[in-house]
Amino acid sequence: MQQISQKKLFLFDACIIISTITAILITWWSLSLGIYDVFPFFYIIPLVLLAFSHPKLGIYGTVLLGWVYLVLVFLFGLHDAQVYTTATIWFYIFVSLGVLISAYSKAYRREGEKNCELYYNSQAGAFSYDKISLKINNANQKFCTILGYHCNDLKKKTLLDIIPDTTVRENFLTQVYNQHRISDIEVSLSAADGSQRWALVSAVDCETPVIICTVVDITGYTQAQAALSRANKKLNLLNNVTGHDILNQLTVLIGFLELSRQDTTDQKLITYISKEEQAAEAIRKQILFTRDYQNIGVHSPGWYDIGETVSLAIATIDLAMVRITVDLPQFEVYADPLLEKVFYNLVENSIRHGEHVTEIAIRSVETPDGLILVLEDNGMGIPGNEKERIFRREYYNLNSEKMITTKF
Repeated sequence: MQQISQKKLFLFDACIIISTITAILITWWSLSLGIYDVFPFFYIIPLVLLAFSHPKLGIYGTVLLGWVYLVLVFLFGLHDAQVYTTATIWFYIFVSLGVLISAYSKAYRREGEKNCELYYNSQAGAFSYDKISLKINNANQKFCTILGYHCNDLKKKTLLDIIPDTTVRENFLTQVYNQHRISDIEVSLSAADGSQRWALVSAVDCETPVIICTVVDITGYTQAQAALSRANKKLNLLNNVTGHDILNQLTVLIGFLELSRQDTTDQKLITYISKEEQAAEAIRKQILFTRDYQNIGVHSPGWYDIGETVSLAIATIDLAMVRITVDLPQFEVYADPLLEKVFYNLVENSIRHGEHVTEIAIRSVETPDGLILVLEDNGMGIPGNEKERIFRREYYNLNSEKMITTKF
């Protein structure tokens, strides 16, 4: 809600003067012809304009206008008590209207000033644009600072200038048009110096000619996120290369250990070679685990159908004589893309360490706290005194998983 501009105020003043002169001329002409019923209504026009555009002077202006009316009636009208009484009543009507409209206008201005103060002094950027032309209608200082524009220069721009990306702009406009109220749409904005600023934009369509938007600058966050992503990619590349080289060297080492075993009959030396092979195999497993673990968080999480994810996980496992039963409802979970690897490891561990596993069941249990996924097998299970230790780093010798639950 904006205050009346100087241009509009000048227009109001011009209309007040013209309508006042017109009312006076019509009064004189009507009284000259003996007409006393119509002309008082013409004073309402300058009265309303005056009280609305100048609320502080509205009361005095309407009293003055009322006295002008009375003087004209007394000078040019019939010297009749009824005429004077009617003129006096109209005088009070004029004054009452002036008081009411002035009071309303003051309240309207106060509310407008309050909203303007919130709009212009907000710590969030704010701007509005015309629905049809997409021209920037108004903007607060914070939004101008974000884009590096002077406020008057920004008002000469359109939405096409500050959101040059056609796809982003059309997506934004479509959502505003369809939903009428949107929040936190990530948009790239073009600054005055040609640089790109990233912001979360919220918009509301109040069924007026303009759309009002608020803007939160997230450029620093976006740049930090991009820098972190680049650093993670470089670290992952380094880990991949290093891990690949280590695995190659381990293959060579294990090969030479096997050759050493074949070339000796010394049982003590064979025992040492067996220990060395176990250590090499442990290192290989740790490298493979690290290669999988390093990818956690690299890709953005998403929604995954749990039944489809389980099916993909067990499709690459050699089940041999093991029968797997999957009884899961149709639902999705928001998780890291490596969720499939979780189910793969659980099933693979059951088969490898369960010794005599012939059946594996994957099902769900609904509880007040959420849905629990259960994986169970008929293998030898985990000894009771070791169940609390299996998630500790120093514990490596898992026999099998009897039941592993995950809450969603």
